[in-house]
Amino acid sequence: MNLGIESSGYSTICCYQENELLRKSFNELAIKVFGIDFEDWYQKGYWDENYVCHSIVKDKKVISNVSISKMNLMISGKNKSAIQIGTVMTHPDFRGNGLSRQLMNHVLETYQDECEVFYLFANDSVHHFYPKFGFTAMSESHFSMKVSSRSLVDNGLRKLNCAYEKDQELLKRILQTRSPISNQFGISNNQGIFMFYALNVFPDDIYFFEEYDAIIVYQNEGDILQLYDVVSQHKVDFTDLLSHISNINTETIHFHFTPDRFAEKVNYEPKKQSDLLFIKSKNDWNIKTAFCAPMLSHA
Repeated sequence: MNLGIESSGYSTICCYQENELLRKSFNELAIKVFGIDFEDWYQKGYWDENYVCHSIVKDKKVISNVSISKMNLMISGKNKSAIQIGTVMTHPDFRGNGLSRQLMNHVLETYQDECEVFYLFANDSVHHFYPKFGFTAMSESHFSMKVSSRSLVDNGLRKLNCAYEKDQELLKRILQTRSPISNQFGISNNQGIFMFYALNVFPDDIYFFEEYDAIIVYQNEGDILQLYDVVSQHKVDFTDLLSHISNINTETIHFHFTPDRFAEKVNYEPKKQSDLLFIKSKNDWNIKTAFCAPMLSHA
């Protein structure tokens, strides 16, 4: 990769996570820009070959980065190879020099023959940036469903602890064989991203449901049940599942994915969020109905 800046003391690198000095510099920049630290995720073995940093380095410091995550998408019932772009960042002292633009062009050129779809999520401060590279903004929906009151029951779920090796192995096994949660917009082969959320965002909200050999990520907040993900190789009866994870106070279920199996029962409305989905696809984007990209797949 030649950005035309090597003579100024800049260099470009990728796949350097085993280099402690450079990984530390990457983490320092991620903390500064996003408040995110990847080190524990790396130490536990979840930074694998599917997550690749493409970075510009000056004086042995990472000053700009564009990362990619390789995964599979299920779109309108069809499997597609995909590259999700994330961790797009530049140190404040080096902004305005076109570094992110040059890294984006490099990433798109490097992987154009390896995937059918590029996609990313961008906050409102950079919505203007990605259409320059051929990305199109997509409108997602928020899904919810009213439920009748329920009696408290033994829910049959076991809370998992990601600090325990046996629970890590259980998660790894189920994640490796998961089926997409939705035919409209589903994800598979996203073990690394899921485990980042498990370690950093939802460490107290992950459960094993033995009856379905499934991992359930959810929270009960007053009368609202927030259902974030259901990970299983097998078809899960969502009506039965909700009877186990809702409680006597539950009035509304909020789905953070597309709940295909409740198509006739759910309400949906345009998703109000600053993180907008952008797509760059070789073929026509063929989602004709409302959808929501699974939250736990966002890089």
